[in-house]
Amino acid sequence: MDASRRVVRDLKQRLTDMSEGGFRLLCVIGVAAFLTPALATEQVYHPVSPTFGGNPYNGTFLLSTAQAQGAGAKSGNQGPDLTPLANALNNVGNGTTGAGTSGTTNSTVANPTSTAAHMP
Repeated sequence: MDASRRVVRDLKQRLTDMSEGGFRLLCVIGVAAFLTPALATEQVYHPVSPTFGGNPYNGTFLLSTAQAQGAGAKSGNQGPDLTPLANALNNVGNGTTGAGTSGTTNSTVANPTSTAAHMP
């Protein structure tokens, strides 16, 4: 029994010593975390391209790098194909109804400005 009491007493002493050391460590970490923002500096943007106010000596380097990369996968006009829209706009007023029909006139739509056409 005496040995088990001694083990329990030693264990309690170690836990007490560890909690004091742990508290000290926590205090040191807290102070360091609190003072860390004081070491931060302001971030300032410095342009690289001479077009945007950067060093003019960077111009030839940037141009040669761009030329060495080549035209790339997408070069030229990559806009959408608007030929169906252009065809539809060209057919306005020609009497065609649009895509899918071949030159048929649309006689069922009344013209509100015309005096000759009336809706049935």
